[in-house]
Amino acid sequence: MAEVEDYYDEKAKKYDDIFNTLYFKIYDAVTWKFLEPYLPTNPEAKVLDAGGGTGRWAVRMAAKGCKVVLMDCSMGMLGVAKERVEDNHLQVCVDLKKCSITNTGYPDGCFDFVLCEHALFLFKDSEILLRELGRILKKGARLVVSAQNRYVQALSTIGGNPNASNVERAVEILRSEEQQWITKDGKVEIYTHTPDEFRGMLSRNGFKVEKIVGKGVTMPLRIRQEQFMERHFPQELFNQILAFELAVCEKPDALALAGHMQAIAVKT
Repeated sequence: MAEVEDYYDEKAKKYDDIFNTLYFKIYDAVTWKFLEPYLPTNPEAKVLDAGGGTGRWAVRMAAKGCKVVLMDCSMGMLGVAKERVEDNHLQVCVDLKKCSITNTGYPDGCFDFVLCEHALFLFKDSEILLRELGRILKKGARLVVSAQNRYVQALSTIGGNPNASNVERAVEILRSEEQQWITKDGKVEIYTHTPDEFRGMLSRNGFKVEKIVGKGVTMPLRIRQEQFMERHFPQELFNQILAFELAVCEKPDALALAGHMQAIAVKT
């Protein structure tokens, strides 16, 4: 994972800029709606933010009274997270650790809640990660984890102006579980899952899936990229798109339409 570490070290300072766009404002609103109600209410509960990057979710969870361990492989991202934690005066609530989230070093069953948001896609063998998160999670405690939907990723590769090369690439994604390169030198890949694969993977690794919600049903296939990556947009437009997303995100038969999937699962 050295390539991943280098990539995020390089991107760390400007990484959060993308979350000011319409797409990610909607994405974050759905994420929080199906994260906040599941947070532990016991002030002694221990929460792991696995692959927590710049601390976007760690700070929110700590502000709700959680004691959070933010774990990430990138010192650059952790540096940004440290500034965010200090700016919010949450140093006593958030512990920052540089570590691989596939080998945390924590003892069995020591966390009351684990969040793994926007990190699973970096692992070719996602089950190694899920086994480790399950190992350190207490029995009966929850994991909230997101994955990228291979169907939507393949379709978005074809785009609005398809050609033979794009279609060939989309077929490759469906067959190989590989979505695209995210570095110019081609060192870091994104790995995706179908909804059934995502559910099955969780079940095989000792989790009972309570719910899987879809995120990004309205985008990117149905709204032009130029628009959903806008940083300035009418509040009314945001409200209307969010209302639509929330109306369909919990419907099992709509899950295949979502760019991302968020599971709420209990360790059995």
